[in-house]
Amino acid sequence: MGKPFKGELKKLSKTIRWAEQQDVTRLAQFLFAENKQIPLVCIGSGGSLSACHYAVQLYQQRNGVLAQAMTPLQLMYAGHNIIRSSKLLFLSASGKNKDILNAIKYGVKYNETGMMSLTLRKNNPTEELLERYPKVQRWCEDIPSEKDGFLATNSLLAIFTLLCKAACASKFQNSYFKLSDLQPATFPQNLSVIQNFIVMYGATGEPVAWDIESKLTEAALGSALLSDYRNFGHGRHHWFDKRGENSCIIALVTPVERELAYKTIGCLPKSVPVIYIETELDGPQASIDMLLKAFHFVNDLGEARGIDPGKPGVPGYGRLLYNLDYYKLTNRILPAEKTLEVAVLRKLGVVGRENTPLWVHYSEACQRFVRQLNRGKFTTIAFDYDGTLSAPDRKSRFTNRLCDEIRDALIPLLENEALIVVATGRGKSVGELFQESIDQKYWPQIKVGYYNGACLSALGDEDELKKWKEQPFDSELKELEEELRLRLPAGCVGYKFEERSLQLSIEGEMTQTESQLVYDTCREIIWDKQMKGICVWRSSHSMDIVVYREVSKLRVIEDPEHTLCIGDYGTVDGNDYEMLTSKYSLSVDRVSKNTESCWNIAPSGMKGLDATIYYLSRMRANEGKITCKFSV
Repeated sequence: MGKPFKGELKKLSKTIRWAEQQDVTRLAQFLFAENKQIPLVCIGSGGSLSACHYAVQLYQQRNGVLAQAMTPLQLMYAGHNIIRSSKLLFLSASGKNKDILNAIKYGVKYNETGMMSLTLRKNNPTEELLERYPKVQRWCEDIPSEKDGFLATNSLLAIFTLLCKAACASKFQNSYFKLSDLQPATFPQNLSVIQNFIVMYGATGEPVAWDIESKLTEAALGSALLSDYRNFGHGRHHWFDKRGENSCIIALVTPVERELAYKTIGCLPKSVPVIYIETELDGPQASIDMLLKAFHFVNDLGEARGIDPGKPGVPGYGRLLYNLDYYKLTNRILPAEKTLEVAVLRKLGVVGRENTPLWVHYSEACQRFVRQLNRGKFTTIAFDYDGTLSAPDRKSRFTNRLCDEIRDALIPLLENEALIVVATGRGKSVGELFQESIDQKYWPQIKVGYYNGACLSALGDEDELKKWKEQPFDSELKELEEELRLRLPAGCVGYKFEERSLQLSIEGEMTQTESQLVYDTCREIIWDKQMKGICVWRSSHSMDIVVYREVSKLRVIEDPEHTLCIGDYGTVDGNDYEMLTSKYSLSVDRVSKNTESCWNIAPSGMKGLDATIYYLSRMRANEGKITCKFSV
């Protein structure tokens, strides 16, 4: 089993050049654009765990948000709430080990924030599994070096480079690394007698330290203890006083901690052997430079031991351990959740569990709500559009048809004479999209409330919308727009305005931080200038500032007792908040704190379009009457 390690090292140059040329847009968006304020958990096993530590480091540095590297089993022990509320990145070169497959299954079951898989072999089991779960994003290309030997080498270098390119964006430089210069200087120590290695690191060295530990252990080349330079001073040094024979330090050194590294090691007796793996690079590139040099160190250590790190030989029980099928056993770690529990968690958060009377109060309210919903007889369903009937990402927004699953779920309702109302912050594009997707015979049963309900018209009736758009732009909205331009010049924030009579829409390619800044600034302007009739709402793709006294999604609800409302942004700052205060209202994502409305009762792991489709699957229409059958 395996391949000669030296042969794998010869492929590194080709691998890094291949990785440098790959399109990592999807990966960059997932890590550094979408929901970047949410913590990340990166999951991998064996060699891939080193790449997880690298991804975590990049995520924290770029986003200023905590991240954590975990093995698949650690993810399961972390529990439902961590899986639910964190972004999950799964790394596996082959995409076939049972550990990563099990972790993905639990991710699909519970996660509501975002998941992505990165693999380096097409047609692998992970890709096959995820064909059934389109909500999980994927990055998969065939690496030219094909399968690694026993130790992760080319695949690991490729993943490091892809992550580095995703993080550095326009600053990433191809051909940064001169592989001819990578091998460290000749080691003064006799590597054949050294059995124990204390790997010391700082700054960007930690992912490389994890890889050294992995390779030394997996190839039986020696034992490894990992420590940053300061934690080494807390007792780790004592090893050299009592058991220092056949032991040595591996010091990973970048320009950032060079002085600290030298002074730390200078405190030790001169007899303590030290191997330096140093780089003159800094930032994310430094990790890759040291990783490559660490590969060569592992090769030299293997030669001194008489062990080929790429073909160390695997005992039979090793294969049994690797292929252990344990999915059913982990159900004890993560038992199934009741939908009621998940619904209350969405309202109160995890801390809500600490207040038992409050938890009971919301639980009882949810059960009353569901009973009320199941007793209702509805003639109309009122939908938000973006995030509810359409995915909130930019690509999905600019399609010209409803997705097949949504269209197919709506048709049975229309066939049975039900009415549909769509309340959207957008203009005519939504009406055109429905006209492209729905047979014309059903158009009389559909109305669209354009611009957050300001203009309500039947599908296909463009005259009302045209007339509404001809109204002059509101003077207070114009004043707010001008003030916002002064406080946040367009050169600082990449936003754009669209003036729509009683609504000012703000869109653009903004980061999460920029979007929050614009939102907060708008609210401050409204307060500073005492614009009592103006309100700012957020949706899944934009901000809408409206003349509140004349604009409301509640306007689309003509018969509240017989209308079921479904939206995605039910928090008080969201543009669905008002509509989801209705007695009969469901959210497919964010919820208000109201116990009487705006519940998300979709099963764990569902949000957005998936939740909408689930809700629709629980409805039946007959002669214009819609009934529901939900359970919690």
